Amino acid sequence: MNGKATGLLLAGILIGCSSQQAAQTQRQVTTQAGKSVGAMNEALKNIHVNDGALKVRVAAAIAEQTGANVFHISPDVHNGVVTLNGTVPNSLIETTVLRTVRGLSGVKRVVNRLRVAS
Repeated sequence: MNGKATGLLLAGILIGCSSQQAAQTQRQVTTQAGKSVGAMNEALKNIHVNDGALKVRVAAAIAEQTGANVFHISPDVHNGVVTLNGTVPNSLIETTVLRTVRGLSGVKRVVNRLRVAS
């Protein structure tokens, strides 16, 4: 979550809170924002995610694991089934991407159409 989004989320939560509650909430949000996608994903497990939102989360998780989507992996999502298209430089990257996507809540199945560059 970027700083602006975190700030907006925090502002929405803090409206109507006492200063003590606000400070505690701010600490909790800051802590959560600093955690990995995996930890944030655990917090989101019980929230129903539509395909569009899941596609964004898949792309973000891939970018986090690889530093950026330099491998041009294109995720498509339909009813929680994620199809990964693109090329990766080696099987280690492919395995990392697949493990990352399979670990996201809301992902029912992953169809691997990634190609390992020769």
